[in-house]
Amino acid sequence: MTRTSLDVTGRDCLSFTVSGPWAHFRRLDTTTEKLTYRVIPRTTAAGLVAAVLGEPRDSYYDTFAPEVSAMAITPLSSLETMPIPQLTLPTEEGDIQTADGVSGKTVVDPGTIATERKRRTFEYIVDPAYRIDLVLDDDAVFERVAEQLLAGRATYTPYLGKSECLATIDDIERTTVTDTDATSVDSTVPEEYVVPGAGEQLRIERTPAYMEADETGRRTTGFVSYAYSGGDETLTVSGAPTKTVEDRTVCFI
Repeated sequence: MTRTSLDVTGRDCLSFTVSGPWAHFRRLDTTTEKLTYRVIPRTTAAGLVAAVLGEPRDSYYDTFAPEVSAMAITPLSSLETMPIPQLTLPTEEGDIQTADGVSGKTVVDPGTIATERKRRTFEYIVDPAYRIDLVLDDDAVFERVAEQLLAGRATYTPYLGKSECLATIDDIERTTVTDTDATSVDSTVPEEYVVPGAGEQLRIERTPAYMEADETGRRTTGFVSYAYSGGDETLTVSGAPTKTVEDRTVCFI
C-alpha cells in the first residue's frame, strides 16, 4: 500500500468542500452491477483539481505523486446509496460513425446497439459531501489552484465520478497544517491505525490512490485501504500520523 511521503507539517493547505446531489465512483473490483466507492478516491479528487486548472487528460499525475503531494478526505454526509436502473449503450472507438450523406450527423453501429444496449443498475451516493485538504510541493500549481477556487472559477465543469453528477466546490480556506497527538480522527484513516470500538461497525474501502501515464493512457501505481466514518462520526486511532487542519483532526494519504 502506497501513501504520501511528503512532510506536511507547517505547510500551506488548501481546504474545500465538494458536494452534489449524486455521485458514482465506479468500483474496480466489480464487473456486473455498477457499484460505487462511498468515499471519493484520491485519484478522482486529483482529477477534479486538474479539471479546475484545465489540465489535459493524463498530464497531471506527477503533480499528485506520493512524494510531492498529500491529501486528506473527510466525509461530511452519511454516504447512503441508491440503486438506479439505466438503459445504457457502451461504445468504443469505431462504434460511432458519420451518417451517410448527412453532414455533421453521427450514428452508432447497429450491431453494437443490438448487442450492447442493455439495462444496467448503477449504485449512486445520495447527497454526498467531502471536505478535502490539499498540500502540494509545487508552489506554483498550489497557487493556481487557490486562485481558481477562491475566485469561484473552474476551467472544466467539476463532477463526482460521472459527468452527469455535477459537483459544487465551496467553503475554500487556506490554512497551515500542524501536528497533533489526537486519537479521534475526522478523515479517512489507513486501516492499520484504526482501533475498533465495541459494537462499532468498521467501514473499509481499498481504492486507487496514485496513477502514472503510460503508452495506453494511464495505469494505477498505488492503492490505499482506509477506514471511514460518515457525517459527524469520528474514528479512534493508535499510532496514526494525525495532523490538525482548521478545527479537524485528519490523516493525509
